[in-house]
Amino acid sequence: MDLALRPMSTSQILDRTFSLYRRHFFLFAGIALIAPALKLLAGLAQLAIFGSPLAFAQGTFDPRVFEQIIANLLVGVVLGATVYLIGTSIATSATIYAVSMVHLGKTTTITESYAKIRPIFWRILGLIIRVFFLAVWPILVGYALVLLAGFALVGFGRNAGTGAAIFGGLMGLVGFPMIIGAFVWAIISFCRYALAVPACTLEGLPAKVSVIRSKFLSNGRKGSIFLIYLLTGLLTVALGYVLEMPGLLASKAMWFNMHISYATLLWLYVSQFLAGAIAGPIVTIALALMYY
Repeated sequence: MDLALRPMSTSQILDRTFSLYRRHFFLFAGIALIAPALKLLAGLAQLAIFGSPLAFAQGTFDPRVFEQIIANLLVGVVLGATVYLIGTSIATSATIYAVSMVHLGKTTTITESYAKIRPIFWRILGLIIRVFFLAVWPILVGYALVLLAGFALVGFGRNAGTGAAIFGGLMGLVGFPMIIGAFVWAIISFCRYALAVPACTLEGLPAKVSVIRSKFLSNGRKGSIFLIYLLTGLLTVALGYVLEMPGLLASKAMWFNMHISYATLLWLYVSQFLAGAIAGPIVTIALALMYY
């Protein structure tokens, strides 16, 4: 049996992941740059349009500020999701192709990896959107209920009547438990469909077939996939906090100071860019090896 195609345990997959990443760091980090770069540009665009994030003055609640915060949040979520889906589609598929080459003892470049996935970009984008909504639609419904509850309570604060308060309370009671359950559903779903992009990229399958293929391949391995997500996610978060900490300490934002300066926001955006570029490829490499 080809050693590159032998069955591997989760620990062996992670060991092989870091081995490949260490030996081909500039290849994988270079491919992964596009996703955090697009996220950085989106963050800078929101900062230029909306300015510094709004916050309530200490001990006060202004319904108009609340509505503006929600509006800015919705715009940020839509813009962020769009950028995430596009950047992830490009970087993930190109990284998987690069892993397939170096794992099998071949060579490739950043340019070649992007060129190879260009013909299937729209298929990969459609696949990632499909997987995303299969996993998060309950979260979206739960947040929608919570937002309805918030607006109803704001209306009650403006003397809209007890009906608005009752409606807001009911939506909140339903929405929050639904969000908790939805997160559990999302975790299981992302583990179930984690191998769809590798199947689409390496086997050339249509999006719908790739989803079915991933369900088959992940059967009995969801625990291993979850562990890969967890460990690589913790690594990304830890790296992000290490990079962000100097800016937060300098602005005293950690010491209950709600105002964050533009300089601190820029530091945070750049820190997230660096963390995404450095740690981002790890989970994709691990999932590609899991697919093999």
